[in-house]
Amino acid sequence: MNEPIAIVGMGCRFPGAAGPDALWELLDTRGDAVVGAAPAARFDAAELYDPVPRRRGRLVSLAGGFLGSEEFDPGFFGVSEREAAVLDPQHRVLLTTTRDALADAGLDGVEGREIGVFMGQSTGEHWDSRQGTADMYAIAGAAARSMASGRISYAWDLRGPCATVDAACSSGTLAVHLACQSLRTGECDTAVAGGVSLVLGTDHTLGYSAAGMLSPTGRCRFGDEDADGFVRSDGAGVVVLKRLGQALADGDRVHALILGSAQASKGRTAKAIIAPSVEGYLQVIARACAQAGIAPAEIGYVEAHGNAAPAGDVVELQAISAAIGSGRPAGQPCLVGSVKSNIGHPEAAGGLAGLLKTALVVRERRIPATLHCPRPTSAVDWAGLALASSPVEWPYPGRALAGVSTYGLSGTFVHLVVGGL
Repeated sequence: MNEPIAIVGMGCRFPGAAGPDALWELLDTRGDAVVGAAPAARFDAAELYDPVPRRRGRLVSLAGGFLGSEEFDPGFFGVSEREAAVLDPQHRVLLTTTRDALADAGLDGVEGREIGVFMGQSTGEHWDSRQGTADMYAIAGAAARSMASGRISYAWDLRGPCATVDAACSSGTLAVHLACQSLRTGECDTAVAGGVSLVLGTDHTLGYSAAGMLSPTGRCRFGDEDADGFVRSDGAGVVVLKRLGQALADGDRVHALILGSAQASKGRTAKAIIAPSVEGYLQVIARACAQAGIAPAEIGYVEAHGNAAPAGDVVELQAISAAIGSGRPAGQPCLVGSVKSNIGHPEAAGGLAGLLKTALVVRERRIPATLHCPRPTSAVDWAGLALASSPVEWPYPGRALAGVSTYGLSGTFVHLVVGGL
């Protein structure tokens, strides 16, 4: 059963964007929310800075995208004061973002309903800082990623399927894919899906810096000749989903539709476990388009994984060119872009940032500019493709169709096909 899935509610917390309207304003005005250093209340990394790349125990850049502090009412979410004292800040942000998404969907009185909850979380830096705290409150509050979804189901007394998934940077989009499957099989009639990631310590950042993955210039330059790595950032995104028929029957406002979704592993089609492969991208794009009932060449825009890893960008762009860029009419390239140029890379929530951006793109029929990419990389044949380096109204007649791609270093690809109503 391939009924489209309607996005009826959206909520988010990204750098410079506390909510979908603020996210669209940031994107539409070419906003850049990447700043110089993490808030001092989290950690002081200044003494770790060293501009020489790949030095162990040193950070090649202090740049990042960070969320500010926000009031949190533990009682509203069924969290005791003792639990709140050790609660993972990622779960705080996810709870408040879910509250906003449910409000955007106009959902209240949901207690006891079989609503599914699917969340993506990859890192646990809060727990890393609490090692040695042998306390069940600490374990449930800080250590268990499963609580990312469990706390949401508990807070609203939701009794449908409930799961947290970890597929590195594909975690959030994998959660959305699983939610779509659950809806299509009738396991639930409403689903809440999302992802979260906060930069709470230096360990992961030090590892990325030593591996040469962080941008020394402090910017995500997707698809550019000078792409030099990514910038870590905070973020949380949540969507409320229903089958289209159910959404229309309920009189819901529909932001956009997920027409198809797919996930796959690349297996051993790349030389290293963390490296992407063209074959992996091609597989999920083909599957998602088949489920959507469209030809890949009908897609007019792709929100790429696009974290500005030079080799990774080239692999992804080669795959998009082969799958979507080939066979297009002359003068009608598929545009590609990346929200990470505006907000940095929120890792497990990166795909949700891409999905929310793309839902807004097809709803508004306008493609914002991808920043920091004045010189498209010469390592890619751009026939049939073009970087969305300038804002443009949706350039093609008919229904707006777009793709959202993510890749997790565990080898997991996810692709979503998004369309207007």
